[in-house]
Amino acid sequence: MILVEERTALGESLLVIRQTDHAFLAAFFAREWGNERFSKPQPNVSFCLAVAEHDNGWSDWELQPTLDPKTHLPYSFMSIPTESHIAFYQRGIERLVKVDHYAGLLAVMHASELYDRARATLPGYSAKYVKSHDSQLASDFVQQLRLQQLRLKTDLRSKPGTKAYADELPLKLNAARLEVMDRLSLHFCMNPEQGLMLEGVPVNDQGQETDMDLHPDGEGVVTIRPYPFRRDSLSFSIMARRVPKRIYSDDQDFQTVLAASPYFPLKFTLNAPRTQRISQAAFH
Repeated sequence: MILVEERTALGESLLVIRQTDHAFLAAFFAREWGNERFSKPQPNVSFCLAVAEHDNGWSDWELQPTLDPKTHLPYSFMSIPTESHIAFYQRGIERLVKVDHYAGLLAVMHASELYDRARATLPGYSAKYVKSHDSQLASDFVQQLRLQQLRLKTDLRSKPGTKAYADELPLKLNAARLEVMDRLSLHFCMNPEQGLMLEGVPVNDQGQETDMDLHPDGEGVVTIRPYPFRRDSLSFSIMARRVPKRIYSDDQDFQTVLAASPYFPLKFTLNAPRTQRISQAAFH
C-alpha cells in the first residue's frame, strides 16, 4: 500500500494507492514501451506479465490492511515489517512461477534487488527499511532468491523454445527495464509534481543505456526525455482513495473507513519533447 500525506483546508489526509494498482500502471508502461529508438522488451508477453504481477503478493493483505501498532496509522510498503514483506513476495513469486517461468524469474530478480543495499536510497527498495534484528532474515531471503534464479534459469535452458531467454545480457536488460517501469509508476503515485532522473535506462538489446529525465509541466502533464513509448502523447490514470490522517483505534476501524472511501482517478499525460515529436513525425 502506498500512502502519501496531504494537507488541505479541511485538514490532514492520506492518499491511498494499492500496490496492485501501482503494478497495473507499471504494466501499462511496459505494454507501451518501444519505438524507433527504444527496443520493445522480448519475450514481450512474459515481460509484461512480470511487470503486471511483480507486486501481486500484496493483494490478499490489501483487502484487509493492518495498522502499525506504534503509530496507529496503516502500514505502507515502506513501513510494513520485513517478515511480512518477505512473505508477500514469496507468495507472489510462487503464483507467477506456476504460470510463466520467465516472468517468474524476472520477479525473483526484482525481489532480490529490493534488498540490495546499493539501492537503499531509492523509493520502495526495502534495504533502507530493514531493522538490524531483521538483517539475517533479509540475507536468508536473498540467498533463497538466488538459488531460485539458478533453478529457473536451468529450467529455461532445458527447453529449446526458451533456451535463449536465460542468456545473461537479455535477462539483465529486462530486469533493468522492469525496475524503470516500477520507478516510473511509483513516481506518479508518490510525487508527480517533482522532476525525476532515471539513470541507466536500457535503449536496445545490445546494452546501450541512456539517462531519462521527467519534467513536470503542470496540471498532470509531464515531458519525458528521451521518449520511450510507441504513442505520443500518452494519457493514463491511477485509482486512489483518500482517508483522514488520524489515530485509528484498531485494524477494523481503518478498514471500515477505507472501504467507505470512494475511488477516484489521478490523471496524467506524458509527452515527448517538441524536437523528438518532430523527428517521430518525419520517421512515420
